[in-house]
Amino acid sequence: MKVAIVDDEALERKALRKMISSHLPYVEVIAEGANGREAVEIAKQYRPDVMLIDIKMPGLDGLGAIEAIRQTGLDLQFIIVSAFDLFDYAKQAMRFGVKEYLLKPSRKEEVISALERVGEELEAKRKTEEKHRKLQERIEQLQMLVEKEWLSVLMIEDVPADEWEQWQELLPFSVASGMFIVVQFPNGGRTEEWKRWVEERLGERAPARYIVGRLANRRLPVLLFRSRDDGEIAWKPTVQSFALDIASQFALRHGAPLYIGLGSPVSRLHELRSSYYEALSAVHYYAEREKARVGFLPAKPARAEREKQLLEAVRLGDIGQARAIGLAYIDELIASHSLSAAGRKVDGMFVSLARLLSELGVRYERTVSFSSCRSGAELKQTAFDELGRIAADLEAWRQQQAHGKIGKAKDYIDRHYAEPLTLEEVAEHVGMSPYYFSKLFKEHFGITFIDYVTNVRIERAKEALVRTDCSLKEICFSVGYNDPNYFSRVFKKQTGWSPSEYRKQLQVR
Repeated sequence: MKVAIVDDEALERKALRKMISSHLPYVEVIAEGANGREAVEIAKQYRPDVMLIDIKMPGLDGLGAIEAIRQTGLDLQFIIVSAFDLFDYAKQAMRFGVKEYLLKPSRKEEVISALERVGEELEAKRKTEEKHRKLQERIEQLQMLVEKEWLSVLMIEDVPADEWEQWQELLPFSVASGMFIVVQFPNGGRTEEWKRWVEERLGERAPARYIVGRLANRRLPVLLFRSRDDGEIAWKPTVQSFALDIASQFALRHGAPLYIGLGSPVSRLHELRSSYYEALSAVHYYAEREKARVGFLPAKPARAEREKQLLEAVRLGDIGQARAIGLAYIDELIASHSLSAAGRKVDGMFVSLARLLSELGVRYERTVSFSSCRSGAELKQTAFDELGRIAADLEAWRQQQAHGKIGKAKDYIDRHYAEPLTLEEVAEHVGMSPYYFSKLFKEHFGITFIDYVTNVRIERAKEALVRTDCSLKEICFSVGYNDPNYFSRVFKKQTGWSPSEYRKQLQVR
């Protein structure tokens, strides 16, 4: 606890300081003053927890000083030490929140007791404030989880209107209009770092309110929106300019391309899902061609191109991308054909999907006919459900294939741990997409690919430290690290000892 003493009598200040230092070792006297003006300056400069202050002092008296300090908004406790036992003084002191009023000459027991009472009150206040702070942090974390869950539901599920109303009651904002963007990060294993960088840029100058979705398959969805009380915004040019700026900065800073797909702006909540699928298709379109890095989905690619994109997404197990492409294609068919013709073309699309799945060795039997759908909404929902069935069949097949491939990946890591391994390299070696390989690897081993490689390298380093006389630098290079300082930090984090300490421990034994 930090205490300041303000009294125009030097002997009184000295006596109070001695009492405190002798009997309250946890209390620190950080400043002294001789009048009310000095009391105000001490409060501003040193921010004590408690001020022991006299009333009758030259110039600004003690009560005037307390009033001036209260007006600054500073939160500290006051203990008055005065020779005047007058009711008016005491009443005015109470008005300023002074809870302790001691009479001179100062008695040690009274001063110590008063400080102890004030200290207990301050400690209780701090605990309450800390409890409230932690509670507020929990509320904010829960709010973020609710927002992310809401965004996930918005992106992938067809939710009834009454359920949207329930969600709106949980959210601290409304959505009057908005649009999705989807950011696709490059390969390279620094996705979390790059994600934080994008979130910082959004925090600095996002053109509207925003919610960041869950990162998956190196793609980060972001909903930009305005509430009913916000001003209007020219969505397309504003967001496109912002996205171009982000992509340019990223390329300059990280030396790698960042692709950003933009969805159409919409003014109805249930239409935001189509904006997300447009943004997802757009980012896939631009990343695949590597000509432009930011943009909206070009108007109506040829049917053959759409089917090619859809089949490739299914082949890679990227069912989110497959849904985006498939539903966008169906929207185009409904807009440009009769319902029966659109249904027949969707039937043909699923025939191609069935053929691909058969070639992969996946058993899939379609049980619905799209040409019999009675509305565009029914056609889209039926296709969405059928793509979900394909996803489940594909997942079951991949799980069957996974054990052998994950074992093959483990053997590859065990043989090549001393090389600069990447997840993409190992995934390619076993014939899987990086996204799916990463997912299965963690499910199988319970840790991420990076953590597994780190564990293998550290175990090999521990063996070398015990069985060889190689220098730490030689061991560092032999297990796949090219920076001895970084190797030492990783080793200590994994084992609790630095490499040299680990070697000494074993030598002692």
